Amino acid sequence: EYANSYYMLEALNAEMRGDRPLMQKLVRQGQILSQIHQLAAPMKRPPRDLVPRFFERFEHETSRAAFEEGVKHFETNLVQRAVVKKKEEEEAAAAAQERAKPLAEPPASGYEAKPLVEAMYEMTKEERIAMAPQGLDPVEVFESLPEKMQTCFKTGDIELLKEVAEEMPEEEFDTHFQRTIDSGLWRPG
Repeated sequence: EYANSYYMLEALNAEMRGDRPLMQKLVRQGQILSQIHQLAAPMKRPPRDLVPRFFERFEHETSRAAFEEGVKHFETNLVQRAVVKKKEEEEAAAAAQERAKPLAEPPASGYEAKPLVEAMYEMTKEERIAMAPQGLDPVEVFESLPEKMQTCFKTGDIELLKEVAEEMPEEEFDTHFQRTIDSGLWRPG
């Protein structure tokens, strides 16, 4: 049952690749399968039993002409569908390429990307506290950190932060680090 669909999809793909002879061969074979199935259905017999009977019909010129007309009609429809599908794929590719382009200008919102430490100095204290998970002012927390730890947060250097954790007494590091989490300077996870 699925063989006919397979032939038709492969024929469409062949036409889209520009392989007209292969498309014509696949359409012809698909039509043979389709018509044998149509012949077998009302008789409630397996299609393989009716293959010889199908080809016996080709001895008559009218039967052969009707078959060829059906093949040509299907080919015409398939060629038209291939043109439409190619255009759809080109439009989809162009749209995907357009979406993938980086923005040439910053968004119209007026905001520009900057490091968190830099951005928090431009905010009011109320705004900073409102954004902090535990209500601690991130500027105050940042300024209370040891200098090397401040450098970690300014640069976003995780490896340096790991070094600081190893050098500093564990309890002192944990206290500072928990305050960075509570102020929103660091998000766990």
